[in-house]
Amino acid sequence: MMFDTAYWLIFVALATSLTYLVWGFVVAVEVVLGMSGSGVALRWIKAHHSYKHLYVEVLVFYPMILLTYLFLELVPHYLFGALLTPFDMDELFERLFGDDARA
Repeated sequence: MMFDTAYWLIFVALATSLTYLVWGFVVAVEVVLGMSGSGVALRWIKAHHSYKHLYVEVLVFYPMILLTYLFLELVPHYLFGALLTPFDMDELFERLFGDDARA
């Protein structure tokens, strides 16, 4: 009775889902803030991520980034007329790392 397979499968599924949501939320907010040009966000991303590390996180958490962009940029733009920052990952990576980091 100590090792119930269904319990552990549900536990692993929930732990994985919650980890993806929490970590994805953090990455998505930092990327969207970086795209909007926040100096603090750009410095934080550059200090904590290499090009390859950020690229992999963007690939893994792309749905979360799109959802965050929807709620932080598109909804305020259409509801309140706020300035819209374009969704441009290439420009973000160029601003952070330049051309030399891709080699």
